[in-house]
Amino acid sequence: MASSGINAEYMGSLAPTFCRITSHQNTNSIMTSRTLLVIFIFKNVVCEPLLDPVAVAEAGTVIAEASADYVVDLLCGCGCRFVDVKTCLADTKKLCKDIVKSKCVTKDKVECKDEYKEECKTVYNDVCHVEKKKACKTEYKEICKPVYKAPTYKTPAYNGQKCEKVPEEKCAYLDEKVCKKVPEKKCSRVKVPKCLTIPEETCRDIPAKDCKEVPTLKPYKKSVKECQRCETYEDLVIDITYEKNCQRHKKPNCYTAYKEVCTPESKEECTTTYEEKCTVTYAHGKKCEKIPHKHCKYVQVPRCEKSPYQKCEEGFEDKCKETPKKVGEKVTKHRCSWPKRSFFDDTRC
Repeated sequence: MASSGINAEYMGSLAPTFCRITSHQNTNSIMTSRTLLVIFIFKNVVCEPLLDPVAVAEAGTVIAEASADYVVDLLCGCGCRFVDVKTCLADTKKLCKDIVKSKCVTKDKVECKDEYKEECKTVYNDVCHVEKKKACKTEYKEICKPVYKAPTYKTPAYNGQKCEKVPEEKCAYLDEKVCKKVPEKKCSRVKVPKCLTIPEETCRDIPAKDCKEVPTLKPYKKSVKECQRCETYEDLVIDITYEKNCQRHKKPNCYTAYKEVCTPESKEECTTTYEEKCTVTYAHGKKCEKIPHKHCKYVQVPRCEKSPYQKCEEGFEDKCKETPKKVGEKVTKHRCSWPKRSFFDDTRC
């Protein structure tokens, strides 16, 4: 009942401040191991417009602190919670040091990859052209000269000819095909495997443990209660209104009208006249009869018909555009906020 009296005192102090309670229908209480939460179900609540937001916020905070882990539906609806915080305690632990013996084996590993290498070789091509070459040959022409030999004691005189062959060179230019070997370098890309021998050392660690007890800090969780604070703040509520701007433009009002158009047209008009013609005979006496005579002439007669035409009258048209415009209004609101935390996890462990 002591807890019930505390809650009633809180509610009694708040009722004159922001609401006037005319009647209540039922009162329920929930008892827990930590506190007693009293929930009132009111039938008629009349709230006054004059409120002190600061007093309401403080009252909501007080009730929230008194009812940890429960939400109090009072203006803000603030509540409390328990937070686990890590703390450290002195302890010991077994610390082992590994002693490693390494046994290594080295073996060669061959890695190959294809590379493109440019291979070149020289080939000789026959390049021919026609040249004019001078060809000469030697011909012998016999030339004779008269020869006279005086007589001697042994031989008589000789009067004859002495002939000898004289060489004569005759030349001519002949077409001759001249060829020569011209070197040409031909290259191509050839795929050549390139291998690299890489020594690979594989070591195996054989651990051995050296253990001893050393002081340490052991973490554990500690529950700490923290409660929300009811605070007021101003919020800008944006509403969009549309501003209508109109401009009047001239727009003729046109429609199809009809007017009577007449044109002269020739038309034949005929009239019939009767001429009385009489004959006298002895047998019948005077006998008369009317003989018709038709008289026709062309006269000008107007021919009229309705002709359509477009008739326009002065008119106007309003063109309007609605431009959105943001309108802001400051509204006082309430919200729950968690206070700046004054306790933190212990980082030593």
